[in-house]
Formats: sequence, structure tokens, C-alpha cells
Amino acid sequence: MKDYLTGVYNRRAGEERLAEDLARAERSGSILTLALIDIDQFKPLNDRYGHQAGDACLKHVASVLQHNVREGDWLARWGGDEFLMALWATGGGHQVQRTLERIAEEVAENPVVLPGGQKLWVTLSGGASQSTGDSETVESVVARADQVLYQAKEKGKNRIVYV
Repeated sequence: MKDYLTGVYNRRAGEERLAEDLARAERSGSILTLALIDIDQFKPLNDRYGHQAGDACLKHVASVLQHNVREGDWLARWGGDEFLMALWATGGGHQVQRTLERIAEEVAENPVVLPGGQKLWVTLSGGASQSTGDSETVESVVARADQVLYQAKEKGKNRIVYV
């Protein structure tokens, strides 16, 4: 259920939770925002500083993300350097947008401190989309968030794009 490195949900647990939340959104008419978040330039960072540095970055980002998750929302490590956040929209979704922007800012402004004391600054890109369930599948909502993530990367990284 938990990712061994970061302590957040692993992908399998995230997929199960997402399926449950999509069904809940459809039943209740609630809006679920799904954000796929990726660490910018992670592979070059890993290649240059080593896997220990990469692991430290993953732990740091997961900690910031987890710190900003409200009760009822959740976080999963989706892939190598990707995280999936599920956030229940309140107030027309503006709160979710502010939360994601605050997270990106916090990560960019607070360096990862490596065991030797060296500091690394990382940034995030993310794609966020909303769902009300409406018979959507886990695959379709994740694919939509993934498309938006690629738009963020194409626009120069260090940004969150919403649909």
C-alpha cells in the first residue's frame, strides 16, 4: 500500500483509491481534482549527483506534497518521479489551484539538503484536471492529467497547468 521510499501510497493503492473516489464523485456530484506532478529535470539530476541525491529529492517533494494534503485528499507515488494528488474541490476549485501553486512555490524556494550538506533546488511541473466521476475510468482521468502535465513541460516547466 505504501511506497517504500516516500511513505505515501504506492501506485496500486492510488489506483484503488482513485476508483473509489471517482465512484464517490459520481454518486455525490462532487468535483475531484486530479493533479499529476513531476520533478523537472529529474534524470539529469540523478545522473549528475547520483541516486542518493535523487532519493533525497523524491523524499523532499513527497514531504512537501503530503504536508499540503487536506483530510480526505491523498497522494500517491505514481512513477519514478511522478506523484498523483487527488483533491476534493471546494469553493469552485480555486482553493485547489492555490494549493497546487503554493506547493510548487514551496518546493522551488526550499532546497533539498543532501547528506554532505550540499543544496539542490528542484522545481515541479504539473497537470491538473477535474472530474465529477461521470462513468470515467481511472485510466481516462489519469490520461487527461498526463496530457496537461506535458503541456506544462512544453511551456517551460516549473508550472502547473489546469483544464
